[in-house]
Amino acid sequence: MSIPSKIRLILLLGLSLTGCDITHPQKSFRLAVSENDPYYMYVSGHLQSFLARQGYQLTLVRAANAIEGTRLVANGSADLALINNHSTPVAGALEDDAGNLRTVLPVTSRLLFAFSKAPLPDSATVRELFSGKRVGIDHLGGEAQSNFERFFKSGKIQGVTFVRYDDNPEVISFWGTYYGTRAEKLLEDGWYPFSFKSNWIEFLSLSELALRPAAVPAVPGDRKSIRINTVATDVLLVANKDLGENAGYLLARAFLENRAALIHEDVMYQSISEKFNPDNLLFPLHPGTTAYLQRDQPTFFERYAESLALALSVLAILYGTVQAVQNKLQRRKKERIDKYFLEFLEIRSAKETPMDARVKKLDDLFQHAVVQMTNEKLDKGDFHILSRLIQQDLTMMRFADNR
Repeated sequence: MSIPSKIRLILLLGLSLTGCDITHPQKSFRLAVSENDPYYMYVSGHLQSFLARQGYQLTLVRAANAIEGTRLVANGSADLALINNHSTPVAGALEDDAGNLRTVLPVTSRLLFAFSKAPLPDSATVRELFSGKRVGIDHLGGEAQSNFERFFKSGKIQGVTFVRYDDNPEVISFWGTYYGTRAEKLLEDGWYPFSFKSNWIEFLSLSELALRPAAVPAVPGDRKSIRINTVATDVLLVANKDLGENAGYLLARAFLENRAALIHEDVMYQSISEKFNPDNLLFPLHPGTTAYLQRDQPTFFERYAESLALALSVLAILYGTVQAVQNKLQRRKKERIDKYFLEFLEIRSAKETPMDARVKKLDDLFQHAVVQMTNEKLDKGDFHILSRLIQQDLTMMRFADNR
């Protein structure tokens, strides 16, 4: 490989290693979504169309549940996933792989709903609602069941059997949205909404920092609708920690600067905001999001000044080193060809030496020069000049001998 080719290769390698995320940030993502969670599927549909309008391509990768979805992101089989911020059992199930996940942004909020098949008095407690009951949930063995089991254990609620919605449940509980279609359907089917008591809300909020009190006002004019006091959690968009900082920066900016488009789809996206506590996140904040939140309108080069300066310094050192090596090789080639020219002149001027000896010396000189040129230790142009001089002298000596 020639020296200029090596220089180009070094430059290309340097740019590919230091400038890929800067010059070509990731714009195509695979979102792992739980196919058994209607809420996540609902949100993923919004995100797919929203990000497409922002110049992104979002492909859905179906997973059995949210735990499996985050595992796909942690091992690099997907790029993004949705997870409830209070779902500490998910982090536990991932074990060491949980360290590979980073939070891009809280994108929406979910509310805890519970509906009873039988009417309950207003004084009914959460223990009376759930104890000894068949509780219907979206998917057995997934994120929701893990969280409910944790809540019930801490609240000393016993005898709960988790079943699917279609398996004759006595209570149905889920994380949903304000005035969602699922809650409306349950009301139409004669189920009774449950409003959690303040002591249970306070208990959950204090034991789970990711939860906060929330309320859904009654629908005016609807006799079946009541004010529901409950808790809310944020839904996190998480990515692998290897997502480039610039890609994370631009993705967070796309959500925060265009949130109105998502709010138009559903008011639950009003929770998209720069004002959240990173310390309460299930997974650490992605450095790209951190950079956006702390941006204070820096320019592109200001944000990446240190990285660019380091990259340019490394490339300058590499280029200077290659140039020095190239110059040294050129000097050696020059010194070597000068030696051969001097030897040629010495042979030519030795008229007293027998012609056979001179011919042999010229042949030997030519063979040595060929070997050096083949090993790239002689410049081709200099070799051709020396070769023509040698061949010219050999021709003249043989012609004189024939005479």
